[in-house]
Amino acid sequence: MRIISGRNRGKKLLMPNFEGTRPTADLVKTSMFGLLDSYIYESKVLDLFSGSGALGLECLSRYADSAIFVDSNIKACELTRKNANSMRYNPEILNMQYDKALNFLSRRGDKFDIILLDPPYYKNLESLALIDIYNKKLLTPNGICVVEMAKEDSMLEKVYELYEELKNRTFGIKRILLLKPKFNNGETNEKE
Repeated sequence: MRIISGRNRGKKLLMPNFEGTRPTADLVKTSMFGLLDSYIYESKVLDLFSGSGALGLECLSRYADSAIFVDSNIKACELTRKNANSMRYNPEILNMQYDKALNFLSRRGDKFDIILLDPPYYKNLESLALIDIYNKKLLTPNGICVVEMAKEDSMLEKVYELYEELKNRTFGIKRILLLKPKFNNGETNEKE
């Protein structure tokens, strides 16, 4: 596992050796970031279900302004800290369940340009998190969510009532979705 591009290109990352974490393969990461490239520069990123932190750290390497990492597993948070420190980053890392983290970030007034979601497969966590993100309005007006999920997982129809699908790519058993919220209450997702 390594950083693919940017100022830390080629930097090897420590890999998780504990249950419950599934690193994104370099091939999938390359394709994912090919889709994301125009969104990253000077963005504020939330890496939800961050595991080793590889996705958020890739964004920082590609000149995102900041990244916050969230994982419920203390070992994953420690691994993210080690990987970030090896690249001289000192990001905020929240060791808590995703829903508690989203509540905390919402109360604090945080807004993100990119929210990365790579939850455990087959638990419907991506759908629950996306609905929560939408309801808490955690994305900036032009913000996007990037979801890595199992190809067979079906998302709740409610998600597609709330989000527009920008891209959808399949890689073996994985699917990557880029979603843009359909803001309500008169808000828009267009640049003014």
